[in-house]
Parts: sequence; C-alpha cells; structure tokens
Amino acid sequence: MKHPHCKTDAKHIRHFLNLCEGNWHSCIYVWCRTCNAQESSENSGFLFHPDETGSPCILPLSDAALLFPRIPEPTECTGSMSIAAFTELYLPYLAAQKLPLKPCPIPALLRLQENQQYDW
Repeated sequence: MKHPHCKTDAKHIRHFLNLCEGNWHSCIYVWCRTCNAQESSENSGFLFHPDETGSPCILPLSDAALLFPRIPEPTECTGSMSIAAFTELYLPYLAAQKLPLKPCPIPALLRLQENQQYDW
C-alpha cells in the first residue's frame, strides 16, 4: 500500500503557505493538461502566489491535494490560467533565472525555489 506524501521540500511548502496565509483561495490556479511529468491528469498543474517582489511562488496541485482539506478548484481561486498564459506572463522572469522553457519550465522553477530556502 502506498502512503501519499508531498514531494515538495517542507521549507518551500512553509514559504508558500506563509505567502498565501494558508488559504489556497487567494492563489492563482494554473492548469496543464499536457505535462507528462504529472502522475495523474486530475492533479496536473499548480497553484501560485506572487511573493513580495512579484515573483511566482508555486506549489504542485498533487501536493496541494494532500495539504488542504479540499482539493483546490479553479473557480474557487483568485484566478486561473493555462500553463501557456503563465509562461508568457512570466517569460522575462523565467529567462532571467535561466530556466529552460522546453519542454516545461515548472519543474526547474520548483527546484530553484526549493533551493532558495537554504543557505548553501
């Protein structure tokens, strides 16, 4: 029997929850129906909340489904958009961080944000 667990680093999860004050309703829901990296199409995509500099702080929906008592719904969030719209909106930021745009910048963005939580 598998025991579900969050795959995102705990310090990053804490940072994300602090930004949104523990309320996923104040986040933007980003859906991605084509990502092969996601385990199930039901939880493909992520939530994001801008930090104090306007940079996006992301949390995969697969982790959000484990952290919150209800699975986040796009219509119950502050807004929703496609991964294409998110990438276009944050293209200058993604380029400045030197993140690969192909096949998808999101796994690299999440790793970058997790690493920023540590002083090494």
